[in-house]
Amino acid sequence: MKTALISTLALATLSLTAADASAATYRLACPSAETSTTCLAATHFADEVRERTAGEIDIQVFPAGQLGSGEKAIQQLRAGVLDLVVESLSNYGNFVRDYNVVSWGFTFRDNTHFQDFLNSDLEKDMEARLFDEAGIKMLASNWSKLPRVVVSTRPVETPEDLTGLKFRVPGIPSYIKTWQTLGANPTQVPWADSFQALKTGITDAMEAPYDSVLSQKFHLAAPYVSLTNHVYDSVTVSMNGMRWSRLDEEQQRIILEAAANAASFSAELVSAAAETVRGQLEADGATILEVDRALFAEKLSDAALAQEADGLWAEGLYAAIQEIK
Repeated sequence: MKTALISTLALATLSLTAADASAATYRLACPSAETSTTCLAATHFADEVRERTAGEIDIQVFPAGQLGSGEKAIQQLRAGVLDLVVESLSNYGNFVRDYNVVSWGFTFRDNTHFQDFLNSDLEKDMEARLFDEAGIKMLASNWSKLPRVVVSTRPVETPEDLTGLKFRVPGIPSYIKTWQTLGANPTQVPWADSFQALKTGITDAMEAPYDSVLSQKFHLAAPYVSLTNHVYDSVTVSMNGMRWSRLDEEQQRIILEAAANAASFSAELVSAAAETVRGQLEADGATILEVDRALFAEKLSDAALAQEADGLWAEGLYAAIQEIK
């Protein structure tokens, strides 16, 4: 009897060990807060994959940049240190140069134009090169995020209103050139010092994600918020290419479908967030300004071609994007 019990326990232990061995745990780096639209979408994605694979694929989400963020996180993904990352599409410019066109100001007429680009052969070719050249599999490129806006100490409704403004920009060449071309005086100030710079007059204006204007309270120092939507960007979820290649076809199908479903979920979250942000900004006394984006885009078209000639992205890409209808 005792021998039979020992044998039964041994078999149970072997069964559990085999089940554990068949399960795979992957770490996903998310740059934003746990409650952000980005990390909520990442959690939705991870939960669906876990459920549909009966726990065989367990994606653990690490929010708030715990495992790195931005280009650093993508480098770690490429090296295999990370399994998956959630990052902005524009952050892939140093891996496939054509993605630099995303961060050039007013490249896209509106969100519909941007979505059409994401669904185009142009973007799918970039994804293919990302896999072939950098060993990164982009699972989805169309998770939603709030666009970038301008916050200023005086109203900005036309390009002429930017003339001479001391304008805080990040140290990204395309950003600097964008605002310089529009007549502003680009000033590099660390993100952490941006509020104080606006408050003390070191800068007169800056650009930032719409939700960051509220969370960082920039509107309390510069009460005019212009809905320039100058950079339409998206959130992507990508996987290390070798990890992706080791999955079977059914696992790959589930992961791709879960990534697509998370895109729809993120769109709902972002739409609700935009309304919440606007309501709170106005309640705090900020003035929300609508602008004619075409005026800004027209002023930047020649400079875009100059950036292209300098090799920031492939020749003819900017024109090809403008031709998307």
